[in-house]
Amino acid sequence: MSDQPLTGSAPGIQAAPPVRYATFTSRFRALVIDNCCIAALLLALFFLDDAVSDVPGATRLTWLLMVAVLLLYDPVLVSRRGATIGHAAAGLRVVDARTGRWPSFARAFVRSLVKLMLGLLSFFTMELTRRHQAVHDMVTHTTVQVAASEDLVEFRAERLDEPDVVLPSRFRRLAVIVLYQVVVYLVCSLSLLLLDTTNCFRERSSCSTGMWALLHVFAWAWLALSVSVIIAGWKGLLPGARRSRRVSVDVAVA
Repeated sequence: MSDQPLTGSAPGIQAAPPVRYATFTSRFRALVIDNCCIAALLLALFFLDDAVSDVPGATRLTWLLMVAVLLLYDPVLVSRRGATIGHAAAGLRVVDARTGRWPSFARAFVRSLVKLMLGLLSFFTMELTRRHQAVHDMVTHTTVQVAASEDLVEFRAERLDEPDVVLPSRFRRLAVIVLYQVVVYLVCSLSLLLLDTTNCFRERSSCSTGMWALLHVFAWAWLALSVSVIIAGWKGLLPGARRSRRVSVDVAVA
């Protein structure tokens, strides 16, 4: 038998490319485009209602169409095309994590309803989940992936567990998050009470424009701090429930 190496062997199997998940920036851009499209449709229906206001039953039909636009715009496009107009413009697609295909209409409808109720708050879990899922993605087992094939498109890869990182138990992290949330709430409330020299909380009519603006600033600051506490606490970055590094011990063999 010849000792020469064999030539023409079967080529090695190439690993599948990693799934590219959408960033918050691209998803926010898609959300803005979709909101503009919905607003344009609602505005067109408003002018249509004004034009046919003399027709019996036209106003009721127009209002039903407006509700249909709000409730069906997202689920119809996602279930039929895998993307809304905003998703397509941002180079994204919605994928059923269980089948790898577009979600069904029922799943897309529930997804749209949760997103409509929570708004931007639904997206803060993107920093906590492995596949960068928002709350409405987690509820319906969907993901938002990059559909474009260009190499320079911004994306996020799936988060992998770090083998040498040890997180505190979920109960401990949740307890610390709740404790910090209480502290944040108390600090914001006490600060407002000290600044509220006109008794704006008790007598709404005595609130000045500057005080109303200050109330809005504190509300957004409280929201931002709360979201930051949740993300940092779940990742094990808060004192009281910090992540730690696993120490490897080398055992010498005689």
